[in-house]
Amino acid sequence: MAKTLSSPQKLDVCTLLVTIEHMKIVMDSDCLIKLAKAGLKETVCSGFTVVIPQLVKKEVVDNGRAHPESAVVAANMERGLLSVARESRGENIGEDAALKLYRKGGFDAVASDDHRFLKKLKTMGIAYVTPGVFLFLMTRNNKMSIAEALEKLEALAPFISRDEYVVVKLKLEAYRKGGR
Repeated sequence: MAKTLSSPQKLDVCTLLVTIEHMKIVMDSDCLIKLAKAGLKETVCSGFTVVIPQLVKKEVVDNGRAHPESAVVAANMERGLLSVARESRGENIGEDAALKLYRKGGFDAVASDDHRFLKKLKTMGIAYVTPGVFLFLMTRNNKMSIAEALEKLEALAPFISRDEYVVVKLKLEAYRKGGR
C-alpha cells in the first residue's frame, strides 16, 4: 500500500527535472496576458502542457478583442499549443475558475501573477508558477539556454514585479555558475 504524505516532500533533482518536463499547468488570465505581451506564451506553451478554463478564454479572447494578445492567444488555441477546459459554472473571475479546475485533479500547478491569488494559493498549499519562474524551469530542463532565459526575462520585466525579476535573475545567474 502506498504511503500518503501529509506534508510536501522535497524532491531529488532527477525527480524534479522529470516532473518539470511533464508539468500540466492551469493558467489564469493575468499570467497568460503577461506572457503574451512579452512574446513568451508560445515558448511556455511548447515547454509545458497549459490548460485554461473557459472563463479565462472568455476574459482574454472573447472580451479582449481590442488587445493584440487576444488574437495571439486565439491562434495558439487553434494550433493546439493551448487547451481550453470544458465549461465550468459558478465562477465570476478567471482565478476562481483556475482554482476550481486545478482542484478537479490532474494538474501540477496553477500559473498566475495576481498577488492576491498567489497569496491564496500559498495559504492553501497549492503549487503555483509565476511568469518569470517558467524561464528558470525551462532552463533547468534544458529547453532554453541561460543566455536566452536572461534575454526573455528582460522582455518580461515590464510586466512582472521587481521582486520576481530580481529573484529569477539571481537564480539564473547562480545556475549559470553551477548552483541549483
